[in-house]
Amino acid sequence: MKKRQAIQRIGLLSLCHMGIDFLCAFSLYHHFSDRYETFLLYNFCAFALQLPLGILIDIWSQRKDKALLPGIVFTGIGILLTVLGSYVSHIILGIGNAFFHVGGGVLTIHDDDDCGFDGRGLGTFVAPGAIGLILGTLYHGTAFFEWIRILVSASMILIAVFLYRNKKERSLTQNGKVFDPDDSDLLFLILACFAVVILRSLTGMAISFTWKTSNAIVILSVIALACGKTAGGFLSARFGMKKTVIVTLSLSAVAYLFGNVMPAGLAALFLFNMTMPLTLYLLVRNMRDMPGFAFGILTFGLFLGYLPVYYSLMKGMDPFPFGTISSLISLVILYASVSRSEKRNGNG
Repeated sequence: MKKRQAIQRIGLLSLCHMGIDFLCAFSLYHHFSDRYETFLLYNFCAFALQLPLGILIDIWSQRKDKALLPGIVFTGIGILLTVLGSYVSHIILGIGNAFFHVGGGVLTIHDDDDCGFDGRGLGTFVAPGAIGLILGTLYHGTAFFEWIRILVSASMILIAVFLYRNKKERSLTQNGKVFDPDDSDLLFLILACFAVVILRSLTGMAISFTWKTSNAIVILSVIALACGKTAGGFLSARFGMKKTVIVTLSLSAVAYLFGNVMPAGLAALFLFNMTMPLTLYLLVRNMRDMPGFAFGILTFGLFLGYLPVYYSLMKGMDPFPFGTISSLISLVILYASVSRSEKRNGNG
């Protein structure tokens, strides 16, 4: 019963994640894209603010010894603010996005941990956001804009109500070591995962593929990216993190060599984005008392990776050598991180 409820909740949160990111992109490009700083402010609110919000949700959870309520409340606030922001402000839209990601992320982390999914749920929750984002970006000019916005908003509000009414609260469980600022292995893991996320964000936005010539192909590339995020969690749970890191990132480096050929480029996107659930799961299993912080610090890394592209410091990069080098650097850092994690937890 517990596992079925967890799968149901992760599924609903994943659908809602796609809706949230769709509504954000849909409204941003339709209403708020007339000023240069709009996207910088939105991305700051949507991603950088997840770090302080993650710390707040951890403090709330630990003081009240509740596993679900803080996440559900943050999720509900996020949905309501996103719906409101789609009408009035890109800043409110971004804050709503941040609340939803933190709330939904913490709920997914708890369900993944409680049911022994070993990271499968993390990639499943995060992956659909990219699909919603690209659909909202490409089709914001539709004549049916208002009807679509109302339909998506109403669907997400219904999901929030369902999640709240069907919660069965349980005490917070802490099965891992608590945060210790003198724990050098943990500090290494935080910095290493943070660096990999910055690199993944920068690589994903800076590289330009010559074969992206139509909306259909762009959507196909985002589907490959999203499938990679989901597959990374499942492969890691099945074969172990070390094998998954070595095989997927080695193949990613090779695929980027031929990245301007469409099949190889799609393979590169699929393989490289498998690191997403790996970095999150690696932190979560070493910081079970601070899932909000673990989630927030990595999304802050996404924001930092976006800045060089926003300011045109790095843009239009070729898949080779940039993608190949990024894959190999990520491989080295993640392999070292997994080894330190095993040592820290007595498995090395």
